[in-house]
Amino acid sequence: MHYEGPIYRPPSEAHSLLIQATVGCPHNRCTFCMTYKNGPRFRIRKPDEIKADILEAREDHGEGVRTLFFPAGNTIAMKTDDLCEICQFSRKIFPNLERITVYGSSQFIHKKGPDDLRRLADAGLSRIHVGLESGDDVFRPFFIGEA
Repeated sequence: MHYEGPIYRPPSEAHSLLIQATVGCPHNRCTFCMTYKNGPRFRIRKPDEIKADILEAREDHGEGVRTLFFPAGNTIAMKTDDLCEICQFSRKIFPNLERITVYGSSQFIHKKGPDDLRRLADAGLSRIHVGLESGDDVFRPFFIGEA
């Protein structure tokens, strides 16, 4: 399987299979997140590359995978058709899959809109982890480590 740059996952994804669909983060300006400040630059992997990793993971882990997480800064930024395709493929390859999760900023979720989000849910995407940032000067030092 192909991994590039730092791979972080929230604690709720501790037992999830990790398949990298995107690399880096397209926004990369959140004050609370330093994950991709030194690269790599954001890019979206080709669906065929992602599918190859999913097939390799099935060889390594069998069909019993129950949770799948697509890490990196903003997997929701993928084209809706491509993300639907890999979600559907994942559900086919792992018939016991209960949850598929991605990271997504509110900006990119908003760009998708309700119709695309419904399509993604229908394709099997079940959770989006969102990071929130406060612009309040009272709280800002806590987020950037100055407090």
